[in-house]
Amino acid sequence: MKIIYKLFTIAAILVFFAACKKEQYAELNKGNSALAISASANTILLKEKDKNADILILTWSTGSNKGTNAGISYTLELAKEGTNFSDAITENLGKGIYGRKFTTGDLNDSIRNHFGATAGEVFSLEARVLARSLADGSSEDISAPAVIKVTPYNPVSTTLYLVGDAAPHGWDNNTATALTPIAAEAGGFSYTGPLNAGELKFLTTLGQWVPSYNKGASATSLFYRTDFGQPDDKFLISNQGNFVVKVNIIDLTISIEETAHPLTPPYSRLWIVGDATPNGWNIGAPNEMQVDNGNLFVFNYNEILKAGEFKIPVATGDWGADFYMPATNHQDLSSTDVQLVKGGSPDNKWQITTPGAYKIKLDLYNSKIDIKAFTPYTQLWLLGDATPTGWNINSPTPMVADPNDPYIFTWQGTMTAGEFKIPVATGNFGCDYFMPMVNHQSINIKLCKFIPAGNPDYKWQITEPGNYKITLNQLKETIDIVKQ
Repeated sequence: MKIIYKLFTIAAILVFFAACKKEQYAELNKGNSALAISASANTILLKEKDKNADILILTWSTGSNKGTNAGISYTLELAKEGTNFSDAITENLGKGIYGRKFTTGDLNDSIRNHFGATAGEVFSLEARVLARSLADGSSEDISAPAVIKVTPYNPVSTTLYLVGDAAPHGWDNNTATALTPIAAEAGGFSYTGPLNAGELKFLTTLGQWVPSYNKGASATSLFYRTDFGQPDDKFLISNQGNFVVKVNIIDLTISIEETAHPLTPPYSRLWIVGDATPNGWNIGAPNEMQVDNGNLFVFNYNEILKAGEFKIPVATGDWGADFYMPATNHQDLSSTDVQLVKGGSPDNKWQITTPGAYKIKLDLYNSKIDIKAFTPYTQLWLLGDATPTGWNINSPTPMVADPNDPYIFTWQGTMTAGEFKIPVATGNFGCDYFMPMVNHQSINIKLCKFIPAGNPDYKWQITEPGNYKITLNQLKETIDIVKQ
């Protein structure tokens, strides 16, 4: 994902220190009392392993409203020391805000990309706060700056791919298999699936052989390879099987373990049958579930269901076929238990007691099912450099709700060459999104999926600039991207 490096525009990494009670403006009638700012630390060494941890807190005094009995509005600025705040990062905070909290990762991104700070070298950062009474004609107070010495780091890659004759797509570095970032582990990636007998290593960028992560001094260590003159050792997979691969490119560690899970999904098509579904108990033509193109073990069914029952056959036209069923008849919908019943007996079924929209996800790999009622979002947006507002998560491009269907949103306008995805909230890059099934899937493919916290970070890609109409059905998880 492209990162907006204007630190103060990323609401996900800012914590408001708001007054716990209504401001008593008369209490701020302090004449010319000094406005002051302080930092929780004056020397900071940033470490990527702690990128999600809070690292700096700036707080300031209330200042004065010049005896006007009016509220006070605050502005916070960060700048390189000695520049007189000529190229500052600025945020207008409004009233009742007396502090800001920053994470390691976002402070690092900001000073490197806005100010050009060099990784491993001390960067002198200045912070100051400006206060203005909201009464007409009032002058502005400016605090003396607080100086913080910050040493940034070079961030590791946010993408990682498997390549090699042991990998699913072989040695083709343009179609290498993506690993999934581990959200709670800085630098962590994982892959669960089939591997062949052979060699493998890890690429950071599709189509490029370097940089790569190769086998290090042992089978559990990685070596970061940056040019073709360095050793090109690979990890060896001795037999075909299904594996769990976990790596951390900050710690340079790796584990590769074979599992007993199947190499391929046991079924490529599944259906859903029952009087809760649109087609009822018609075993000859039950409603089909949709396979997730990004994970062939996962099947989805999103629909408005009636009060009634359902189960999941592996074939049509035969009541004696095998069925996926709940562990017990009418088990609670919050339970993820599921079983494959040979011949359909005992005949357990899930029961819908409250009609409405539901999203059902059956995961054959982990043998679990999620059945959740779905409430449509009342606003959706487009986010990305292909859109008119770019990667501005605070003010992305709004889509328009269909007045006759709460599940459908549309947008029409000019798009540039670039990427986009669809957030369900603003001000937080870590929010939930509607995304393509796989990264950069063809815009002709109508399937999309809801991805909590946007991880993995898939985007659609616009290669031909022009006028587009985009229509999203958030219940069915389908999208139409049509160039006009």
